[in-house]
Amino acid sequence: MAESTLAPGRRSTAPERAHRRDWMGLVYVAPVMLVLLVVLILPAGFAIYYSLLKLQSVRPVGFAGLENYQRVFSDPEMVEVLVRTLGFAVVTVALTLAAALVVAVFLDRLTTGRATAVQILVVLPWVISTIVGALLFRWFFVADISPGVYLASLLGLHIKPLTDPTLAMVTLILVALWRTLGFAVLILLAGIKAIPAEYYESATVDGANTGQQFRLITLPMLKTPLVITTVVLTMSNLNNVEAPLVTTGGGPGDATQILPLAIYQQAFTHFDFSGGVALASVALVLNVGLVFAYLRLARWSV
Repeated sequence: MAESTLAPGRRSTAPERAHRRDWMGLVYVAPVMLVLLVVLILPAGFAIYYSLLKLQSVRPVGFAGLENYQRVFSDPEMVEVLVRTLGFAVVTVALTLAAALVVAVFLDRLTTGRATAVQILVVLPWVISTIVGALLFRWFFVADISPGVYLASLLGLHIKPLTDPTLAMVTLILVALWRTLGFAVLILLAGIKAIPAEYYESATVDGANTGQQFRLITLPMLKTPLVITTVVLTMSNLNNVEAPLVTTGGGPGDATQILPLAIYQQAFTHFDFSGGVALASVALVLNVGLVFAYLRLARWSV
């Protein structure tokens, strides 16, 4: 009898408690959402709005519709920039993932002390400022009087990365790889640590060698970390303006001019704010697509 009188009361208060929890959750995330609204969402909305206007300096003087987009993408050089950006992102992400996978497997087999020391060295470029890292890389490896160029000359390699288009792009790829390797290593190493040791023990009992264990156990179990890391690294490389600006400046010529640097130069070098905002809006659409891919893949399990 007591159960029958209490049950309706319990059922009536459960929705109230759930409603209260929902409101408390909104209160907790409200400050973060406010910051995102001010520093991210509103500027993005203004960028899209201004990309549809005619601008003189930064003042709107009329409605342009899609004219800014048409003018920017009718430039043959912009097609080259997009192709160059795609090639840069694909090659950089592929090399970073391959190097990170090798380093992560190597770290997994080290003792704790040695693994910690190597992790610090690998992660250090990721945690320092991008501009500082690019300046250090340029000073040590790229500049004409850098230690790297001097050591190469001792080996009979007389190279000048800043004056050769191919070497300049290779340098930019190496800067991006050096910068993002630590992040990829941490994600993949965490994925390797999460693989149960029993899988490898069973494979050893069945006669599988190290290569077979890596191909049949490690790689399939790292499917989700690999895909998510790929998405994040792609976003990072598609939005990296500091590295090309500091390391090569887009040169020689336009050999290393990629999309984020083209946006910067369009707006702040050529003072074409209409074209710069149009390019920025295109980059925004690309980033939103990658964010949705990230959210989708973040829920994907092996």
